[in-house]
Amino acid sequence: MRARAGMTLLELIVALAITGVAVSGGYSAFAQLADRRTQAATTADAVARSAAIRATLATWLAGARLTIEEDDIVFRGIDGVHRDPLGDAPDDELTFFTSARTPLGNGGTIIRLFVERGDTTEHGLVADLAAWHGTDRMHIVLDSAVGGMDAQFLSTALGADAWSSSWVSSTILPAGARVTLSARPGDTLAPLIRAPITVSLENGR
Repeated sequence: MRARAGMTLLELIVALAITGVAVSGGYSAFAQLADRRTQAATTADAVARSAAIRATLATWLAGARLTIEEDDIVFRGIDGVHRDPLGDAPDDELTFFTSARTPLGNGGTIIRLFVERGDTTEHGLVADLAAWHGTDRMHIVLDSAVGGMDAQFLSTALGADAWSSSWVSSTILPAGARVTLSARPGDTLAPLIRAPITVSLENGR
Protein backbone atom coordinates (compact mmCIF):
# COMPACT_ATOMS: atom_id res chain seq x y z
CA MET A 1 0.00 0.00 0.00
CA ARG A 2 1.48 3.36 -1.05
CA ALA A 3 1.80 6.10 1.58
CA ARG A 4 -0.20 9.30 1.00
CA ALA A 5 1.90 12.39 0.29
CA GLY A 6 0.97 15.99 1.21
CA MET A 7 -1.90 17.34 3.30
CA THR A 8 -5.56 17.59 2.73
CA LEU A 9 -7.21 21.01 2.69
CA LEU A 10 -8.81 20.30 6.06
CA GLU A 11 -5.45 19.37 7.62
CA LEU A 12 -3.90 22.55 6.19
CA ILE A 13 -6.68 24.72 7.63
CA VAL A 14 -6.31 23.07 11.05
CA ALA A 15 -2.52 23.55 10.95
CA LEU A 16 -2.87 27.19 9.99
CA ALA A 17 -5.42 27.75 12.76
CA ILE A 18 -3.12 26.18 15.37
CA THR A 19 -0.19 28.25 14.09
CA GLY A 20 -2.29 31.41 14.24
CA VAL A 21 -3.29 30.71 17.85
CA ALA A 22 0.33 30.08 18.81
CA VAL A 23 1.57 33.22 17.08
CA SER A 24 -1.22 35.29 18.62
CA GLY A 25 -0.41 34.00 22.10
CA GLY A 26 3.27 34.68 21.56
CA TYR A 27 2.60 38.22 20.38
CA SER A 28 0.33 38.87 23.36
CA ALA A 29 3.01 37.63 25.75
CA PHE A 30 5.62 39.76 23.98
CA ALA A 31 3.37 42.84 24.18
CA GLN A 32 2.83 42.28 27.92
CA LEU A 33 6.57 41.87 28.43
CA ALA A 34 7.24 45.10 26.49
CA ASP A 35 4.62 46.95 28.59
CA ARG A 36 6.18 45.69 31.81
CA ARG A 37 9.63 46.72 30.63
CA THR A 38 8.31 50.20 29.81
CA GLN A 39 6.63 50.49 33.21
CA ALA A 40 9.80 49.30 34.95
CA ALA A 41 11.90 51.81 33.02
CA THR A 42 9.47 54.63 33.86
CA THR A 43 9.53 53.68 37.55
CA ALA A 44 13.33 53.47 37.55
CA ASP A 45 13.56 56.91 35.91
CA ALA A 46 11.20 58.40 38.51
CA VAL A 47 13.19 56.89 41.38
CA ALA A 48 16.48 58.13 39.91
CA ARG A 49 15.04 61.63 39.43
CA SER A 50 13.68 61.71 43.00
CA ALA A 51 17.02 60.53 44.38
CA ALA A 52 18.82 63.22 42.35
CA ILE A 53 16.53 65.96 43.71
CA ARG A 54 17.06 64.77 47.30
CA ALA A 55 20.82 64.56 46.81
CA THR A 56 20.93 68.03 45.26
CA LEU A 57 18.96 69.66 48.08
CA ALA A 58 20.97 67.83 50.75
CA THR A 59 24.28 68.81 49.14
CA TRP A 60 23.28 72.46 48.80
CA LEU A 61 22.11 72.63 52.42
CA ALA A 62 25.15 70.80 53.77
CA GLY A 63 27.32 73.41 52.04
CA ALA A 64 25.54 76.33 53.74
CA ARG A 65 28.00 78.94 54.98
CA LEU A 66 28.10 82.43 56.41
CA THR A 67 30.80 84.78 55.18
CA ILE A 68 32.60 87.41 57.23
CA GLU A 69 33.35 89.48 54.15
CA GLU A 70 29.77 90.22 53.16
CA ASP A 71 27.21 91.49 55.64
CA ASP A 72 24.29 90.68 53.35
CA ILE A 73 24.94 86.91 53.38
CA VAL A 74 22.14 85.71 55.64
CA PHE A 75 20.74 82.26 56.34
CA ARG A 76 17.02 82.96 56.15
CA GLY A 77 14.24 80.47 56.76
CA ILE A 78 10.78 82.06 56.77
CA ASP A 79 7.73 80.18 58.02
CA GLY A 80 4.54 80.59 56.00
CA VAL A 81 1.19 79.04 55.15
CA HIS A 82 -0.63 79.15 51.80
CA ARG A 83 -4.39 79.41 52.27
CA ASP A 84 -6.36 77.46 49.69
CA PRO A 85 -10.00 76.29 49.47
CA LEU A 86 -8.71 72.79 48.78
CA GLY A 87 -6.58 72.82 51.93
CA ASP A 88 -3.82 74.88 53.49
CA ALA A 89 -0.24 74.06 52.58
CA PRO A 90 3.09 74.94 54.21
CA ASP A 91 4.59 77.82 52.29
CA ASP A 92 8.06 78.27 53.75
CA GLU A 93 10.92 80.02 51.97
CA LEU A 94 14.60 79.29 52.44
CA THR A 95 17.51 81.49 51.32
CA PHE A 96 21.15 80.66 52.00
CA PHE A 97 24.67 80.83 50.65
CA THR A 98 26.24 77.49 49.70
CA SER A 99 29.80 76.55 48.89
CA ALA A 100 28.57 73.35 47.23
CA ARG A 101 28.75 72.99 43.47
CA THR A 102 25.64 74.22 41.63
CA PRO A 103 24.77 74.68 37.94
CA LEU A 104 26.45 78.10 38.27
CA GLY A 105 29.74 76.50 39.31
CA ASN A 106 31.59 76.01 42.59
CA GLY A 107 32.52 79.60 43.39
CA GLY A 108 29.66 80.05 45.84
CA THR A 109 25.95 80.46 45.09
CA ILE A 110 23.06 82.16 46.85
CA ILE A 111 20.03 79.85 46.67
CA ARG A 112 16.41 80.72 47.26
CA LEU A 113 14.07 77.73 47.60
CA PHE A 114 10.32 78.27 47.46
CA VAL A 115 7.09 76.90 45.99
CA GLU A 116 5.79 78.68 42.90
CA ARG A 117 2.01 78.67 42.58
CA GLY A 118 -0.63 80.05 40.25
CA ASP A 119 -1.49 79.61 36.61
CA THR A 120 2.07 80.05 35.38
CA THR A 121 3.65 77.33 33.28
CA GLU A 122 6.39 77.01 35.89
CA HIS A 123 5.06 75.86 39.24
CA GLY A 124 6.19 73.57 42.03
CA LEU A 125 9.44 73.54 43.96
CA VAL A 126 11.69 76.23 42.50
CA ALA A 127 15.31 77.21 43.09
CA ASP A 128 16.52 80.69 42.18
CA LEU A 129 20.31 80.68 41.95
CA ALA A 130 22.59 83.73 41.93
CA ALA A 131 26.37 83.65 41.70
CA TRP A 132 27.99 85.15 44.80
CA HIS A 133 30.64 86.99 42.77
CA GLY A 134 29.21 87.77 39.37
CA THR A 135 25.93 88.37 37.59
CA ASP A 136 24.99 84.81 36.58
CA ARG A 137 21.49 83.74 37.59
CA MET A 138 19.36 80.68 37.03
CA HIS A 139 15.73 79.71 37.67
CA ILE A 140 15.16 75.95 38.07
CA VAL A 141 11.91 74.04 38.58
CA LEU A 142 13.03 71.05 40.65
CA ASP A 143 9.65 69.26 40.86
CA SER A 144 6.40 70.60 39.40
CA ALA A 145 4.21 68.35 41.58
CA VAL A 146 5.35 69.96 44.86
CA GLY A 147 2.65 72.13 46.43
CA GLY A 148 4.10 72.82 49.87
CA MET A 149 7.43 73.12 51.65
CA ASP A 150 7.91 72.95 55.40
CA ALA A 151 11.39 73.85 56.69
CA GLN A 152 12.59 73.46 60.27
CA PHE A 153 15.90 74.38 61.86
CA LEU A 154 17.82 72.76 64.71
CA SER A 155 19.31 74.88 67.47
CA THR A 156 21.62 73.62 70.23
CA ALA A 157 22.57 77.07 71.53
CA LEU A 158 20.86 76.60 74.89
CA GLY A 159 22.29 73.13 75.50
CA ALA A 160 19.24 71.19 74.34
CA ASP A 161 18.18 70.29 70.81
CA ALA A 162 15.16 72.27 69.69
CA TRP A 163 13.54 72.59 66.25
CA SER A 164 12.18 75.98 65.22
CA SER A 165 10.02 76.93 62.24
CA SER A 166 12.13 79.94 61.23
CA TRP A 167 15.73 81.13 61.36
CA VAL A 168 17.22 84.43 60.26
CA SER A 169 20.84 85.22 61.05
CA SER A 170 24.01 86.54 59.46
CA THR A 171 26.22 85.29 62.31
CA ILE A 172 24.94 81.87 63.36
CA LEU A 173 23.85 78.90 61.30
CA PRO A 174 21.40 76.33 62.64
CA ALA A 175 22.92 73.00 63.63
CA GLY A 176 20.67 71.27 61.14
CA ALA A 177 17.86 71.78 58.67
CA ARG A 178 14.91 69.56 57.79
CA VAL A 179 12.84 70.11 54.65
CA THR A 180 9.55 68.28 54.07
CA LEU A 181 7.76 68.56 50.74
CA SER A 182 4.08 67.89 50.02
CA ALA A 183 2.10 67.47 46.81
CA ARG A 184 -0.17 69.92 45.06
CA PRO A 185 -3.91 69.15 45.35
CA GLY A 186 -4.68 66.31 42.96
CA ASP A 187 -1.04 65.35 42.48
CA THR A 188 1.14 62.75 44.13
CA LEU A 189 4.79 62.82 45.08
CA ALA A 190 7.26 59.98 44.90
CA PRO A 191 8.06 58.46 48.31
CA LEU A 192 11.66 59.70 48.07
CA ILE A 193 10.41 63.27 47.63
CA ARG A 194 7.83 63.05 50.43
CA ALA A 195 10.33 61.76 52.98
CA PRO A 196 11.90 64.56 55.07
CA ILE A 197 15.35 65.70 54.00
CA THR A 198 17.41 66.22 57.17
CA VAL A 199 20.89 67.71 56.93
CA SER A 200 23.51 68.47 59.56
CA LEU A 201 25.20 71.84 59.06
CA GLU A 202 28.77 71.37 60.23
CA ASN A 203 29.34 75.08 60.88
CA GLY A 204 26.06 75.42 62.76
CA ARG A 205 25.56 75.34 66.50
